[in-house]
Amino acid sequence: MQLNRWILVAAVISAQTGFAVADDQGEELKRLKQQLQELDQKVKILERNKELEAEAAEAKAKDTPKFSMGAGGLQASSADSNFTMTVRGYVQADSRVFLGGEDIKGNDTFLLRRVRPIFEGTMFKDFEYRLMLDFGTGITSGTGNNALLQDGYLNFHHWDAVQFQVGKMKEPVGLERLQSGRNLLFIERGLPTQLVPNRDVGIQLHGKLWGNTLAYQVGYFNGVEDGGSDDMEVSDDGKDVAARLFLQPFDQTDIEPLKKFGIGIAGTHGSHEGALRNYSTAGQQTWFRWRTGAGAAATPNVLADGDTDRLAPQAYYYWGPFGIFGEYVVASRDVVRTAGTARTRGTFDSRAWQVAASYFLTGEENQFGPVTPKHPFTWGGGGWGAWEIAARIGELEIDNAAFPDFATASSARKAREWGVGLNWHLNRSLKASVNYIHTDFKGGGQAKGDVTAQDEEALLARVQLSF
Repeated sequence: MQLNRWILVAAVISAQTGFAVADDQGEELKRLKQQLQELDQKVKILERNKELEAEAAEAKAKDTPKFSMGAGGLQASSADSNFTMTVRGYVQADSRVFLGGEDIKGNDTFLLRRVRPIFEGTMFKDFEYRLMLDFGTGITSGTGNNALLQDGYLNFHHWDAVQFQVGKMKEPVGLERLQSGRNLLFIERGLPTQLVPNRDVGIQLHGKLWGNTLAYQVGYFNGVEDGGSDDMEVSDDGKDVAARLFLQPFDQTDIEPLKKFGIGIAGTHGSHEGALRNYSTAGQQTWFRWRTGAGAAATPNVLADGDTDRLAPQAYYYWGPFGIFGEYVVASRDVVRTAGTARTRGTFDSRAWQVAASYFLTGEENQFGPVTPKHPFTWGGGGWGAWEIAARIGELEIDNAAFPDFATASSARKAREWGVGLNWHLNRSLKASVNYIHTDFKGGGQAKGDVTAQDEEALLARVQLSF
């Protein structure tokens, strides 16, 4: 009995101790549970703050313009890409040296051939714009503002196949004329370019069908003389219609050797009045001049007066490092010669052609547009840029009927040129070129100081920076 009593007392004491321990553990569990609830609340608050920050950053990104700078220029766009703008341009620093005898009239000179800032971009995605100025040597703002403002147009581009352009732009005629000045194979364009219009103000419908298989352009312009540019019509009410078709029949095929073959035809028709443009050599010396004067018997004056028509078949071919292009232009114009009370009319045809080819010694893919070197030049590195050799031959012939009454006595009837060149593309932005161009003449003045007195031998060099 005594033992049982002690056992009962021990059991009571143990139970009371267990209840005390259980009470302590319960309190601890309550405290832990409360802490967990507090931590969970803090985590939820942090997560919500993070969500709010992300939402704010996303909202800010929707309204924040984007900026970048690189080899392609300074680029800016609205957050939704509805509005974009690129600021770029190029500068060409040239040298002209005339070889040969003392009868050569050209002066050896350094010059800034082109200094062109370019602003282009989009508005509301479908409206493209371009503004290009030129501050090169000899560029001044005249009545027609034909040089300072090079491009200024707006293009509606919702579909590749149908686009509508309005403003000042290149008329779609000459193949080499349509090539950007920064991508030229030779420092100066060839002789056929002098027979086609340069830039003019008007409207144009254009587009590309089946990828790049067929490109078309048709436009209605103020009308300019051979090689000319203008911002406004000051001579007559006539307008020019210009059109061009260019076919790349293998562009969408797997026939690699023929993918970059293109062939096309272009032309203009219009009515012109006013001054005519003269023709010059690669060294920019004038070798053919229309007669100009007061219209008196002793100083007759020759002006455009009637229809002007041009036809320009053209083609190019590029495969691997090799490239070649050619074009032929025939230009027909009505002119009038006034000498006192006598007025003499004439219609004259001028013809020009050229073929130019190049080859990349460093293996780059040749093309009509810009070329990026495989291994840009680096000091002390393994890159030497892209090296390109080039050759060109061409001719421009004036209608024999223009002589002697409509042309000056020192004007030649024909200019023939051939040239070779070397282009060093150090990188995408920097290019150095050197050309040797030989031009000879049929007819023309033989007096000392006349451009046509002997062949022109010109050594042209250029350093070009583009961005």
